Amino acid sequence: MRSIGIRAFRDQATKHLASGEALEIQRHGHTVGYFVPHRDREGSPPLATLAHLLDRAIDESDLTQEELVRLLSESRRSASRSSRTTTASAT
Repeated sequence: MRSIGIRAFRDQATKHLASGEALEIQRHGHTVGYFVPHRDREGSPPLATLAHLLDRAIDESDLTQEELVRLLSESRRSASRSSRTTTASAT
């Protein structure tokens, strides 16, 4: 997934919407949101694909859905803290 600044996304929204590419939208180096198109370039709904992958991960592990969600949430918080620390030390 490509990252893009919020201003670039705003200024070229039509182009990005038409591209069918999923984007991470950032402001001052911090993620503020995601753009996930209804269909990707191959015509598949990305969220349906993600749901299928998560179902497979749950089936192939001994984790419950709640445990997997908790692990993913913890991972995102950790990555966010790490990103803030890196950004703060770079300034």
